[in-house]
Amino acid sequence: MLRHIWRRYIRRSFAGFVCCIFFVGAVAAQQKWPGLDLQKASKAHNIFSADQEMDLGDVEAELLEASFQVIRDREFTTHVTAISRRLLASLPATNVRILLIDGPQAEAFSAGNSRIYITRKMVAMMRNDDELAGLLGHELAHILAHQNAFVVSQAFHDFLGVSSVGDRKDIADKFNRMLKSSRWNTNALPTTAPRIQWEDETDQYKADRFALYAAASTGFSPRAYAEFVDRFAATQRKRGNPLTDLFGITTPNERRLREIYKSLHSLPKSCREILPPTPSPEFTAWQAEVTAPSTFTKGEIK
Repeated sequence: MLRHIWRRYIRRSFAGFVCCIFFVGAVAAQQKWPGLDLQKASKAHNIFSADQEMDLGDVEAELLEASFQVIRDREFTTHVTAISRRLLASLPATNVRILLIDGPQAEAFSAGNSRIYITRKMVAMMRNDDELAGLLGHELAHILAHQNAFVVSQAFHDFLGVSSVGDRKDIADKFNRMLKSSRWNTNALPTTAPRIQWEDETDQYKADRFALYAAASTGFSPRAYAEFVDRFAATQRKRGNPLTDLFGITTPNERRLREIYKSLHSLPKSCREILPPTPSPEFTAWQAEVTAPSTFTKGEIK
């Protein structure tokens, strides 16, 4: 048994090394990170400076965390933070916090340019660290592409006629005015405004592709992310085809899964063949602790 575990570790580590070489090579060739061109210049512009983008994230976080229960005990976040740091080690320098929350749905989303939120129900759906790595890679793509700032810039322009912002107080005022003047309100914020997503399918596909690359480059199985999306979207491995496309019966989730597998097959064979592992004892223990009903009786909860 020990020999089997050791062989599997060596295979995964070597495959991750080969994929990392591929990943870095792709970046050098393109002079940009794969999948990060999520917003087209003609679609929107970013009115936020780096500091203002941080303020925007703080404003969004304040509204979100007033509606969600947030797990603030470090014991519960250490595991997922370790996975995110492993991914971030091969990405452009950025500081991202992972927050576990008790929301009504299984979901994960980014807010601003430094926070990723994952609900306990989403954690309950996962089977291993490799799926978790893929999910985090997807959200990191949105953050690294500054998608939130692009979308809020467009919302400010469309709803308020605003083309510039000032300090944090000014940003908070405009953000709240935008919510009130749009079809959203603060009561609906937890389910409609995290990352205020108006992303088209192409943007989502690029974030998915980046998730596969980021997972593979750090030795995680990119196939695990594909399998997770299939299970989460309940597509049952259906990806549609030209005929279902022609008759308009291919669902958006099926089309998305098709693009994910297309991106997966574009990776080197050594990356594609990193199989999703069985849950590690560490992952299983962490998942059980995070999803246990008693979680919100322990540690600092907001």
